[in-house]
Amino acid sequence: MTTTVVRATSSSAFLSVVPHLLECTPRQSLVIVPFDGSQSLGAMRVDLPPEGDAAEDGLASTVIGMACKVRRTDGVAVVVYADVPLQAGLPHLGFVDAVRSRAQICGLRLVDALVVGADGWASFFEPTAIHPLAEIAAHPAPAVEGLEVHPDQTSAAALPEIDAESARAFGRLLDDVEVALHRTSARRRVGPARRARIDEAVAGIGDPPALFERIASTPTDQLDLAHLAALGFCLERPALRDVALVQWATDLPTGDAVLHAQTEYRTGTPIPPDLARPLYGEGALPDPSRLRAGLDACRRVAALTPEDRRPGPLAACAWLAWAGGRASHAATYAERALRIDAQHGLSEIVLALVSAGQLPEWVYERPTSPAGTGSSRGFRAR
Repeated sequence: MTTTVVRATSSSAFLSVVPHLLECTPRQSLVIVPFDGSQSLGAMRVDLPPEGDAAEDGLASTVIGMACKVRRTDGVAVVVYADVPLQAGLPHLGFVDAVRSRAQICGLRLVDALVVGADGWASFFEPTAIHPLAEIAAHPAPAVEGLEVHPDQTSAAALPEIDAESARAFGRLLDDVEVALHRTSARRRVGPARRARIDEAVAGIGDPPALFERIASTPTDQLDLAHLAALGFCLERPALRDVALVQWATDLPTGDAVLHAQTEYRTGTPIPPDLARPLYGEGALPDPSRLRAGLDACRRVAALTPEDRRPGPLAACAWLAWAGGRASHAATYAERALRIDAQHGLSEIVLALVSAGQLPEWVYERPTSPAGTGSSRGFRAR
């Protein structure tokens, strides 16, 4: 994916671009856009605290600290999205003042400070001038291939819609695979078509890295039920699930190495720390297309899987969302898994990381050149 640069010539043009940086239109949110000169370096979103809340100062320090971690940042723009009319006065002035103060302390210039409300938008530099929302909508949407802007920050975490027959077929295939792996004679008792599907799923389970690589390179809607069932089987087993997550964050040889290390671990050999580092969000910036492909497949598997067996794929969704810097989505998936299994390990870990405001170190990396490869979208202010 190449970096897409969009030119923003005014505050309203800037506001029209922000949802495309976040892939959603935020609600009740503070957005921080780090800048390197006139070039944006992405965007970060946090939930707004209640006005006057004692946590405002701490959150202001946290978000500016996160902006400072983005390499080459020398300035920030601040945008508040509030579901209130602006005519009675701009909301969250105290919080924005705290953010501006922390930015100044850290030596960051303030590019802009804006608010979008229910009845218009305004600048915190000119609080009495309320502009119509139509000014934002008047700017043409950036042409970014494959980009979908969701109506809020949580809707993209909803699992895909699955028809009842597909869900029944998937659940039956999962059960068939479990039986076939434990009692090889059982497969002879089913019809040829069903047996072929079982054999295909079992073959995928027999070579997990090859299965995970197929998923990383194939659109989810082109994966057949057998491949998805094989993935579902693996995601229920932490050792195989971790191979998938590390491989999607790295490459096939690393997946092979992790699978070998997991096998050796059963004999008492410790797993090499360098192979475990990606699970903790350490190491090189992953290819975002691999993370997204893994997440798309895991979301579909979670939607197909019977409710009581969903914590595994939901936890994988949570980690992949976290690895891609989507903390709100990660929390949604993890909380959903924990409602089914209150002691699900990976889900507890991801939720703890999100609650602590901890993201992978690679989230703060960006391509070194607008012409280079990467996943970031940006704009130039003039």
